[in-house]
Amino acid sequence: MPFRSAFLIPEEIPWGHGAVMMCSSSTSLHALRKARLQAGESVAVFGAGGLGMSAIQLAFAFGARQVFAVDIREAKLDLAQRLGAIPIDASAGNPVEMLRKSTGGRGVDVALELIGLPQVMKQALQSLAILGRLAIAGITDRTFDVASYEELLGREAEIIGVSDHLAMEIPLLIDLVLQGKLRLSEIVTQTVPLDAGAINRALDNLEQFDHQIRAVIKP
Repeated sequence: MPFRSAFLIPEEIPWGHGAVMMCSSSTSLHALRKARLQAGESVAVFGAGGLGMSAIQLAFAFGARQVFAVDIREAKLDLAQRLGAIPIDASAGNPVEMLRKSTGGRGVDVALELIGLPQVMKQALQSLAILGRLAIAGITDRTFDVASYEELLGREAEIIGVSDHLAMEIPLLIDLVLQGKLRLSEIVTQTVPLDAGAINRALDNLEQFDHQIRAVIKP
């Protein structure tokens, strides 16, 4: 590993939190920076999982006026609400319509897609306000349709790709944790032993979008 890519985690940060920071929080931070979130803007986080819970807190740390959490799991929406987000239950109806109703028909300034489902990417794009920015970090090999004028050109909206994070962002992320602006204690909901069976079960549950937020492997 090149020296420039290694960062010392302060003793105040538990090892499990450090693992979550490098695997999910850093991507959420990079997504918000790429989306150029400004103080006073509104944010919709599609996917209230490991990345989403960090994104909610980081959006507030950057001065977001409103943060919406979109998911289908009640437990995840409850935690998102405890973190200050406005829950949007996508299992109860069209989340685009709910977001527009909650914003007086305007839409959101920034949307983050953190799941990797084409349908959700489409919904995130449709939820944007004029000059809105959609940052996509969810990974998939499938495509989604874009109504070029209605959803993109007419609103002067943007679709931004997000791939992991930059090394230069890690010191900022560490500072936000030390300042208490990013709390990870509730995000690490499962500890998995270094055992193939246990790890595979955790991965199977992740594929099914289960209730867990983030699992870490402890040797």
